[in-house]
Amino acid sequence: MTDLTVSVVINTYNRAESLAVTLGALEQLDYPHVEVVVVNGPSTDGTEALLAGYAGRMKIDSCANRNLSESRNIGIRRASGDIVAFIDDDAYPDPGWLDALVEAFAWGEVGAAGGPTFGHTGFWYQAWHSRADRFGNFWTDMQPCTNPTQLLSFPHSKEFIYTIGTNSSFRRKLLVELGGFDEEFEYYLDETDVCCRITDAGWVIAALDTGFVFHKFLPSDIRDRRDVIRDWYQVMKSRFYFGMKHGLPSSSFAELCIQEAHFVEEIRANVVLNSEAGVHEPAVLTKFEDDVAAASNLSLGYLGHCGTKERPPAWFDNDEPFLPFATKQPEGGKLHICLLTQEYPPAPVNGIARVIHALAEGLAEEGHVVRVLTEGAEYPRVDLENGVWVHRVPAAGHPRPPGSEVPQHIWDRSASMLAEIDRMAEIRPVDVIQAPNWDSEGIAAIVDGRYPVVVGLYTPLRTVVGSDPTMERLVADGDPLLPALIDVERFTYQEAAGFLACGPAIVDEIESGYGVEFDRSRVGLVPHGLPDLTVVGPGRDGGTDDGAAMNGSLDQSVRLLFVGRLEGRKGIDTLLAAVVQLVASGDDVVLTVVGDDSLPGPGTDGLTYRQVFERDHPDLADRVRFLGRVDDDELRAQYAATDVFVAPSRFESFGLMLLEAMMFAKPVVCTDVGGMRDIVEDGTTGYRVPPDDVDALTDALHRLALSPELRTEFGTAGRKRYEESYSVGAMVDGVVTFYRTLLTVRVPT
Repeated sequence: MTDLTVSVVINTYNRAESLAVTLGALEQLDYPHVEVVVVNGPSTDGTEALLAGYAGRMKIDSCANRNLSESRNIGIRRASGDIVAFIDDDAYPDPGWLDALVEAFAWGEVGAAGGPTFGHTGFWYQAWHSRADRFGNFWTDMQPCTNPTQLLSFPHSKEFIYTIGTNSSFRRKLLVELGGFDEEFEYYLDETDVCCRITDAGWVIAALDTGFVFHKFLPSDIRDRRDVIRDWYQVMKSRFYFGMKHGLPSSSFAELCIQEAHFVEEIRANVVLNSEAGVHEPAVLTKFEDDVAAASNLSLGYLGHCGTKERPPAWFDNDEPFLPFATKQPEGGKLHICLLTQEYPPAPVNGIARVIHALAEGLAEEGHVVRVLTEGAEYPRVDLENGVWVHRVPAAGHPRPPGSEVPQHIWDRSASMLAEIDRMAEIRPVDVIQAPNWDSEGIAAIVDGRYPVVVGLYTPLRTVVGSDPTMERLVADGDPLLPALIDVERFTYQEAAGFLACGPAIVDEIESGYGVEFDRSRVGLVPHGLPDLTVVGPGRDGGTDDGAAMNGSLDQSVRLLFVGRLEGRKGIDTLLAAVVQLVASGDDVVLTVVGDDSLPGPGTDGLTYRQVFERDHPDLADRVRFLGRVDDDELRAQYAATDVFVAPSRFESFGLMLLEAMMFAKPVVCTDVGGMRDIVEDGTTGYRVPPDDVDALTDALHRLALSPELRTEFGTAGRKRYEESYSVGAMVDGVVTFYRTLLTVRVPT
């Protein structure tokens, strides 16, 4: 690594939302010697407010005109780095972007450098290498290929390399000597012109095979969609001007006219095609024909005076000190972590995915490079979301290893994730993969053996089957899928590099249920953590009553809340029986049930727990409300509005819903099983009762229903316990420590 300083310049206009993502991505850069310069304008959205939050951390300027080259020159003038690098406000760099660019400048003849750029999907390339001729025609390699740097780097070559604007870097001193960007190029071919002048001055343009940028290519004032331009005036004006400036010195005017006519015909065919397809309004075609005449006639004026709008070197004089931009550099160095999960926001997420979501964002906030690989649809894509690289990967068919008994759909999903990990490992070596035991999502990587795979231990399938009558019947009837999944799960327990458990209970459950014995040196015990979901606002207990208010005389009833799937393992039958007893004995309680209530119940009639209860207890319709699945805002409202949270599960590896209730300072009644006994302090933050014990559950709820003081005492203690033991930061620290320990002792395979 060199000690060259780099000024990253972003020229922005009305893209506050995407600019925020770009700035967040710059905080994840590996390269430490960087400053950021943002030239705004003339934006009318929230850009100014966004930049105000970065005051003192980066240089902020403005450009009064909608002229990209002018904005770039302002950025160069404010830059104090040895290298000036440009990235668009709808793009974000790979963390290793600047390291690759700076390394190129170690060759003293390099005047500019740029790396490959992914298109808006984040999976397919917008450009790998790019080259142009002196008329402004250009060619783009869309995948890795022979590097043209040595072939085209000589003055006045017919073709030359150029760096695309969203992934380009230049020696600042050289840009100043050449007058910066020619401001006649308001948009389009601006960086191509600079690269042509740099080449003609005897410098090398380095086309790199690394140094990646992800370009989201958002709609703008000249295009409604990522791929369809509707206003071609600036494009044609720049193209005609470029040909006059660089084509005429080495070609005839007749050849220039032929080239420009071909260019116009190609665009006209595109506009006509989109008009016929209904993409463009008829006015777009009319404007195009008018713009052809206006732009070409304007360019004829350049023949007479050959004027350019480059700046004199003195205009760029800058005595400003370099302003270091703080990047996230975790102690001990960055880890490259791949987390596998079938669910990830914005889609609804359940227990495992909630933990992975919190862990991913927590790790990224610390500065690690985090990739979440999850289910995709239609086509693969990669997006940077709250600092996390989210890879949405459609499952594709993959041949199973000879003799493998892994169900094909499990293998296809897992092998598709492994292929994506391999693709990313070519950009940056992967340190660790973490996959949940559920559905054995990491099986392909475990069998492959090239990467250390940590299996996250959650409630295992055998335990779920044992508490679900429907699944038990399937196994008894000879269904082969569940036994096969259990066998695959057992294999992961035997072969994975490490295991991450929320506590000793889940380790014991798996060892006893699967007949395996974990090497304790490869087991990390780290309690789950969740971000604080507390909503402060009008309503009961500092929360909101939205969606939670009762009707009439029940408004002051003691509110009980259950959150979870309505299945046997969650003990919903025990809770419903307890509520029947409470009401019968005169307790003024109302139960709200949140969660998927469409699952078949224990009977053979196919009825759900909800259907059976509503059939058998129509008189309690105003005492027990079933809400089904709800969104996050409604869930927060329910937690805020409840008086007592109830979790009567027959087994829980942990119990995230307990943390959520404790965030809202709610007393908890749960069963004395699994990880829940480690979370709830009996008699301090709530009560623990034996599973399947309706009378004990009824008694605990009765005591809390009678005493507002006890509810407050337990709730306050629960909130304190959450803050001290179950924050995301504590979870991240524990996980990173475990990863580093595991990687230190792991024997390479």
